Amino acid sequence: MRVLESCWGKAVLMVLASGLAFCEVVADVEFAGGTGEPNDPYQIATVAQLLSIGSSADLRGKHYVLIASLDLSGRMLTEAPMPSFAGTFDGAGYVVRNLRIEGEAAGGLFRSIAGGAEVRNLGVVNVQIVGGSICGGLASSNSGHLVNCYTTGAVISAVAKVIESPGRPSGRWGGNLEPRCQNTGGLVASNHGTVTECYSTAAVLGDEYVGGLVGTNGGTVSSCHSTGEVTGDIDVGGLVGFNVGYVTSSYCLGCVAGETRAVGGLVGSNNQGRITSSFAAATVVCQGDQVGGLTGHTGLRGSVSSCYARGSVTGADLVGGLVGSSGGTLTMSYTVATVTGTGQNVGALAGSHYFEGPVTAGYFLDPADGGGPDNEVGIPLTDVQMRQQASFVGFDFWGTAADGQGDLWFMPPDGYPLLAWQAGDSGLEAVPDVSGMSPEEATAALEAAGFVAGEVSYDFHRTIPAGCVIRADPHTLALPGATIDLIVSLEGSYDWADNPGDGTGANPYQIATPGQLESLADHPELMDKWFVLVADLDMAARVYENTLIAPNPVRGKSFVGVPFTGRFDGQGHTIHNLTIRPVDVHESSDYMGLFGMIEQGGRVEDLHFVSADITGAGGGSGHVGVLAGYSNGVVKDCSATGLIRGGDVLESDGLIGYSRVLPSNCLVDVTWLM
Repeated sequence: MRVLESCWGKAVLMVLASGLAFCEVVADVEFAGGTGEPNDPYQIATVAQLLSIGSSADLRGKHYVLIASLDLSGRMLTEAPMPSFAGTFDGAGYVVRNLRIEGEAAGGLFRSIAGGAEVRNLGVVNVQIVGGSICGGLASSNSGHLVNCYTTGAVISAVAKVIESPGRPSGRWGGNLEPRCQNTGGLVASNHGTVTECYSTAAVLGDEYVGGLVGTNGGTVSSCHSTGEVTGDIDVGGLVGFNVGYVTSSYCLGCVAGETRAVGGLVGSNNQGRITSSFAAATVVCQGDQVGGLTGHTGLRGSVSSCYARGSVTGADLVGGLVGSSGGTLTMSYTVATVTGTGQNVGALAGSHYFEGPVTAGYFLDPADGGGPDNEVGIPLTDVQMRQQASFVGFDFWGTAADGQGDLWFMPPDGYPLLAWQAGDSGLEAVPDVSGMSPEEATAALEAAGFVAGEVSYDFHRTIPAGCVIRADPHTLALPGATIDLIVSLEGSYDWADNPGDGTGANPYQIATPGQLESLADHPELMDKWFVLVADLDMAARVYENTLIAPNPVRGKSFVGVPFTGRFDGQGHTIHNLTIRPVDVHESSDYMGLFGMIEQGGRVEDLHFVSADITGAGGGSGHVGVLAGYSNGVVKDCSATGLIRGGDVLESDGLIGYSRVLPSNCLVDVTWLM
């Protein structure tokens, strides 16, 4: 672990040398302006105003905005200055500097951020935290939303004194701190909400569940990164220590060191979680087992898809360039990391793949060209082959329609595959979000971003006004100067009398657009008809409060709607980005999915979902699945990937919340967020 000693010696000295006075109690402080309401937040211009938020329970649910950067130098705190927070806090691009916390209750700037609360546009610079049961640079726990926030400095879950520890190697973590608790993260110790577009460069030291950004993730981490050194014992990851949630479009660059097991460049242990479209380029070192370039361990219900790893991996047993020990699904991923291990289970892609979960389109650099050992897990490619798009069968590359519409990968000239969102390296640029704009406004926004506005097509939308843009196409990434089409909302709703089909078995209704699909929510009289999907559908920019087909109109446990008893043939097509999110999850129906209820006689086949996000009843109960909440019909030859929030994980297979007739020949890769 000597690679980290210099960093830790420096960070520890900074913290222990701060013999500062404890902060005073703050009361009766007037803010710089505002009323604390959403449209008129309290303005914070001084340290006293900031600290006053935590001094009163009445202030913790209000709304705030920084109007200046703040420096906490001269104060040593024994706990988070804001114990709990349930409002919104907008840093407005300003920073809080030199936060120092030391003691049993040490946490972060916030101890806990409640569900529905939001902290955004905030930097916590040169933070120094030592001790506490759970430690994070910004917050100990988050159940709300963190957007565009970052931390720098050091977060240390340890006793702040010189220790004697028989049996421990001398010089471990600088030789003067003893890690002692779970959940340590550069930004957040424990996340059950969302962390989006955030990063940390902080050095992080802990025991179990140690992550450069998040210690334990049971929520969503999206478009984030970390670059600080991370050191721990068990479940240690460059970005996330222990994952039972969703990690996507994120990366780690740095050095990750662990002592016992489950150490990964991005995620330490991916127990039941899902990692997609992410990468690690890290030095990963562990004295023990389950060591991987991306993740040390993936459990039976975990998955890794569309990811890659570079760098180096060193461990004892169960050592892999991408995954150390894999029991879940591993798809569309590759590694060029060097791999060194002393045990029997060492491999270029995975040290061991021990369960029935498939390895599909998993590639690694051939040992002859510097890759790890070939243990027959995955497919070896020479360095020349690694630089050819045709070698990666099963990958979905940008600009190639034949391999799918996801466009997850980009092939640079004479380089290894990149993830398409790596705009700086791939040459792709983000397409502006023009949803809700007029076509003229959208055209101006696209041209300002360096694109060319193309054709305008029309579709129905339940909430976007007629004449306004639903979304751009493509709506994520494109090459500079590319032509971007616009999809504009039509007035009224879709009339099925205009459909080429008539709903019979001989001439089924044809579904060609998202607007046609969503209109079925308003037509219970069609629930016994026949339908065919004639195109892939991208449901981006459409968020629904209830099921689209055969919904339950009453919130509650009993189904009182019209069940689906017809036929729905997907014809091999895919529905992308289906999102169902009730306003109040506690009052939501427990029949959630594309279909609320499929009753006896109903049949759904050859239909596929990618990146679905379905929210159902809370409390670990309810019928929630991507395809259907409840089914007593025939479901065959279907697949789904995505997230499920809520529902009964014991009853659901992810595709269907509760099945009286088991589906046949179906594949499911979903993550539950409870």
